[in-house]
Amino acid sequence: MTKARNFDPDRSWAPLDERLSKETDPRRRAVLQQVRDHMCTEISGDFDGLMATLTNEPRYHFWGLPIEGGPKGREAVSAFYRQMIDGGGHRFHFDIERIVVDDDTVVTEGKIHQKTSVEALRASGIEEVDGEPLDDDATYIAETHIVTVWPMDADGRIIGEDIYFGSPPMANLRRLQKS
Repeated sequence: MTKARNFDPDRSWAPLDERLSKETDPRRRAVLQQVRDHMCTEISGDFDGLMATLTNEPRYHFWGLPIEGGPKGREAVSAFYRQMIDGGGHRFHFDIERIVVDDDTVVTEGKIHQKTSVEALRASGIEEVDGEPLDDDATYIAETHIVTVWPMDADGRIIGEDIYFGSPPMANLRRLQKS
């Protein structure tokens, strides 16, 4: 998979498109397409399209964070995505390095890059990045390596996400370079 040089959320699903172009098994194509559609609708902020990719009672698990957990059930997952989209957190960039697929599961691995506001950094007690004080006019990126396990139901809808974080995202910050 190719690594992104710039922050470009709309390129996040390109590795899934590449993998789909090579897959011949109909079931595996269907589950790959569902993950691709989920990622595309999430990043674009299409709430209804995003929720349509999920089962009626999705279950999320977040591992490797200071507080592990994740939303469980349609109502909690809906609230999670509404808050994410309303706060602009859906515009992340995922550099997918590896995709593994079988009939019932897709696994994606790579580095996630998410814009983080100066206000959010200060609210987290962060006042500097790379030894420099926060710049109110700058954009900052929180980065971490993640592995996401996407289990699928018999109809090919996503049961949830099991996301394993390599480090807490705020532990790896950088200032976004203007292009």
